[in-house]
Amino acid sequence: MGGGSVFDSITPDDLIIAFFPCVYFTGSSNPPLFNGSALHKPMVDCIPIIIDRNQKRSKMYELLLQFCGIVYKRNLRMIFENPYDDSMHYLKNNFIKKPAIFDKNRMQRGDYFRKPTGYWFINCEPTYGESFQNDKKQKIVRNLPSAKGDGLCSEERSIISPDYARNWICDFVLGKTQQLIQGKLF
Repeated sequence: MGGGSVFDSITPDDLIIAFFPCVYFTGSSNPPLFNGSALHKPMVDCIPIIIDRNQKRSKMYELLLQFCGIVYKRNLRMIFENPYDDSMHYLKNNFIKKPAIFDKNRMQRGDYFRKPTGYWFINCEPTYGESFQNDKKQKIVRNLPSAKGDGLCSEERSIISPDYARNWICDFVLGKTQQLIQGKLF
């Protein structure tokens, strides 16, 4: 307490890429896990579970805002990612800004999942590349095992393919055209 911070060695020349747990923000858990309809229990048993989940979401959102506060205050560059699928997404309706990039189908850049994803750029701007690589067999998130802990996803559900990571970084961070990629997305 009162000692150094991980942020002490980060400079405005660095780039932070952050991944916040989606289970408290994504539209697929709102409202089913926040109104009890997905719990399949009598409502009297659901209420304490709903209260607990809402408190955890509030804590996670507060942590995200504190993180952004440090980033803004220190003028650090940050991009953070979160699945972003519909109007029920918590961050869409509550966060301080909208995502700069909304990738509707990650498979088009070489990922295993369609998984619509929002990317928020803070103190930096995205570049706009046109990588296209649709060569993976699709995985469906809801068909994969869940993690045992609340607020976590299994590694398999959270994984980003190396191809997607490379294409995304080249397209939206570096603005770099790649030689061995398929034609335009559009």
